[in-house]
Amino acid sequence: LQIKVQTEAVVSTQSTGAAATFLSYCVYFDYKRRSDPMYKTKLRERRRAERQKAKDSELDFPMPSAVDQMSIQKFFMEQVQMGEEKLGMGDNLGACKHFAAAVMNCGQGYQLLQILQSTMPPEAYKMFMEYLPKAQAKYSRVMMGKGGGKPAPAGPTAQPKVSNDRVIAEEAVD
Repeated sequence: LQIKVQTEAVVSTQSTGAAATFLSYCVYFDYKRRSDPMYKTKLRERRRAERQKAKDSELDFPMPSAVDQMSIQKFFMEQVQMGEEKLGMGDNLGACKHFAAAVMNCGQGYQLLQILQSTMPPEAYKMFMEYLPKAQAKYSRVMMGKGGGKPAPAGPTAQPKVSNDRVIAEEAVD
């Protein structure tokens, strides 16, 4: 019985010593980190980079991979469907991203906005309307970046010019 009590006392003392050593280690390195002359500068830069990364990821939205009419129409329908799914799950920001991509690749954007306004909850539509101008600005930057700001080449090898005013093929009449 006395050996068991001594073993418990030894284990308790060792664990207390290990905890004290760990805390001392933490305090020492925290002191060294804070006393670094570049600490505040590094901290500001890291926070600035995190804010920029969060801002950039907020504006990430899908873009069509091809420029032909059928792939754009397919992309439009996928974005509308995914936006509806995200909205159903309660992910308003995700829905805004997909609906914004759909609006920017829709020939009748104004009509789509009216439909979205009538079907989306008011708070989600408000978020969407706040998100849309930022997404359009990024979309314009991306599209200008793809073209490099250069005029399209002329001749038989020239790619068709794609603009924001893409027209979605009319639905087949019964």
